[in-house]
Amino acid sequence: MSFFGTLVHLFIPHSSNNHRAKFLHPFFVGIFISVFVGSQLLASFLPFFAPIVLGYSSKITPEKIVELTNQERTKSGRKVLQMDDDLNRAALLKAADMFARDYWAHNSPDGQEPWHFFIEADYQYKYAGENLARDFTKDEDVVLAWIASPSHKENLLSSRYEDMGIAVVEGELGGIKTTLVVQLFGTRINLAAVLPRVEAQTEKSSVVPYLNLGSEQVAGKIVSISPFSIKKSLAIFLISVFVFIFVLDILLISRNNVQRRSSRSFAHLSFLVVILAIVLLSRSGVIM
Repeated sequence: MSFFGTLVHLFIPHSSNNHRAKFLHPFFVGIFISVFVGSQLLASFLPFFAPIVLGYSSKITPEKIVELTNQERTKSGRKVLQMDDDLNRAALLKAADMFARDYWAHNSPDGQEPWHFFIEADYQYKYAGENLARDFTKDEDVVLAWIASPSHKENLLSSRYEDMGIAVVEGELGGIKTTLVVQLFGTRINLAAVLPRVEAQTEKSSVVPYLNLGSEQVAGKIVSISPFSIKKSLAIFLISVFVFIFVLDILLISRNNVQRRSSRSFAHLSFLVVILAIVLLSRSGVIM
């Protein structure tokens, strides 16, 4: 059989394959499922073996997180929060502690609560809150994920808070490079009492709430490939191949008026389209 004939036999309904593309037979479907699952697992473990494949994107910025947060507060009729240098420092301390002690939680392994870092940064709070995020690739997705979670949304929109601190810190957790976003909220116990000290610091440069605790460099620039992006791209490619074959199968069978004993191509196509839509709409990242 010629190369062209082999392609027809595999992908196009024809008399040589009893008018059903060989690729749609159970054996090849099983191979497809195996390749799909295997590729997803491989992409998940790739950061352990390929240092240029990172679990983060450094495009997230503290400034954008602040802007998007205050946009959400404005839409909900809440007053905007002011960036506070002490809370920025507290957020940096919390993120650095998670990387140093290799944990991902509100409380440290020894039970130390996040409010410890407020005190360390000399922020005497009346109210305090914390939102965490990791492995996201876009600022918008971070804030959307927080808004979609009732407890995080309550923090983000609470009228009790007056100040906000943000840290975006790149480092390594569990052997995988990632970016942590720490968002702290607070209201000081007695704002009037600390006002002179705050005014005295206005000439200082603000704390830069961004830190890189180690990133790979290749040819003088950071190479950042998200495992989530790899998994998503592989899933889209593999599912799209099957969607194309099913569409081709339905169109050719209909055009040639071929009668088959049983055909579930349309049902299978509908299922794959739904899966493809879910993959396309999926976003990376975890919140806490």
